[in-house]
Amino acid sequence: MTDPHSKLQGIVFFLVLTTGSAGILTSASAESSPSNLVDEIKALKHELDAQRTATHRLEKKLEALVSHSKSQSSASKTQSSNESSSGANESSGEAGAILTSAGQNALSAGYANGFFIKDGDGNNSLYINGLLQARFNHFATHQTWQFGAIDQTSNVFDVFLGRLYFSGNIIDPSVQYFYTLQGTTAGNGSGITLLDAKMSKTFDPFLTISAGRFWSSYTYEYYTDIGKYLFPDLSAAEWAFSLGRIVGAQASGQNGKFSYAVSVSNSVPGSDVSFTENTKSQLATIVHANYDILEPYGFQESDPNPAGVWNPQLSLWASGMYNVVSYASVFQNAYPDDKTYGATSSLNFRYGYLSFQGTGYFQGTEANTTGFAPHRAFNSYGWSEQVGFYIIPGTLELAERIDGVGWGRAQIPFTGGAEHQWWAGPGNFSYKNLTEYTGGLNYYLHGHNAKVQLAYSYIKGNENENAFFYPPFSWLKTVGKPFNAQRLILQSQLAF
Repeated sequence: MTDPHSKLQGIVFFLVLTTGSAGILTSASAESSPSNLVDEIKALKHELDAQRTATHRLEKKLEALVSHSKSQSSASKTQSSNESSSGANESSGEAGAILTSAGQNALSAGYANGFFIKDGDGNNSLYINGLLQARFNHFATHQTWQFGAIDQTSNVFDVFLGRLYFSGNIIDPSVQYFYTLQGTTAGNGSGITLLDAKMSKTFDPFLTISAGRFWSSYTYEYYTDIGKYLFPDLSAAEWAFSLGRIVGAQASGQNGKFSYAVSVSNSVPGSDVSFTENTKSQLATIVHANYDILEPYGFQESDPNPAGVWNPQLSLWASGMYNVVSYASVFQNAYPDDKTYGATSSLNFRYGYLSFQGTGYFQGTEANTTGFAPHRAFNSYGWSEQVGFYIIPGTLELAERIDGVGWGRAQIPFTGGAEHQWWAGPGNFSYKNLTEYTGGLNYYLHGHNAKVQLAYSYIKGNENENAFFYPPFSWLKTVGKPFNAQRLILQSQLAF
């Protein structure tokens, strides 16, 4: 396509040349009398003034066209960022820029994977994304009375997540920021929380330095986009072994099919703990690598593209960590002063209308001889597999998941109340093993931007050691007594 700037320059040159040539020919054919000469000079001055006015008008028009061309080109590009996680959702197909000013400081605004405003050079930008998840939750426990808990049934409506994401770049495209504001009514919550606050500088594709508060890159399912899960929520095993958001610094990058991340941070709390201050001298370390064996699986557990995926996707995720616990966590079966180390790995595959994820978890806990409940060293394990299949492409999807948790020592602390939903197991008594069986049905109205998810889970476990009184109160131990619970979640989602 011809550059409009070059085309208009040619027009201006042609007009000036043609007008000037006509003036010369007229002058040559005129009589040389003084009166005629004066008239000719006046006429030429008039023509020059007219040409200057026309040239000025054409230059202004040229500037406006070039500015408009830049804004349209800029608006057609979408933000490339791993904040999907939580931020940008797939385009709904409606995108366009609105020219708000012209010239050197031109601004453009519109919608492309989120609302945006940016300058003409792309050095400064702001993207705004949102997520709303409203759900109904039915939960019922059985046979927990024998451990001192109360069997009960609850039916709860919640705004499970209400989030606003703010992202973009400042000064230069390589200097980026990411903020998340979150509100939820779950757990009688209210108010707004600053969930993420991160800044980063990209030096080249293989090196980006980030600092602030952001999600860790320890487990795949926790790291991926929460709005693109196969089920309404994480598995019990993921809640038990994942490391939540970190406050620290991270180096990350990608080279072809290989990507990595290394972080150093404050002690990483369990996902049921809101504290982030570091109370110990040791820092937590997480090392992560991902390799795309075939096409990249990406950071969505389900792909609602009606055309399916016909280039097989296969990726391997692996991570290791060392973390000194500062705060007791029911989810992670950890006491303050526990020193933990672990590893996790996920194999993710997608082809056609089928997706599969398989994950293994390991966590070692060193001996703890201090605090309220000293204990010996022990190892814990977890696992998860899930499959999704579209029975109506892009519209209706069946899903199944089985996952399990096996603690080397059941030391769930008493927290003063029941954990009604058992996301990572019961919170009002210690347990040894937990297995979760889940089936789901997803209906996509407009991809992940508008969908409804239904999931039923049957959860069973065994309590074989009352670790809160361990030892020497051996007479309080129970061996092999089972318990179970049932959960039904109906969740609707809107995202932009």
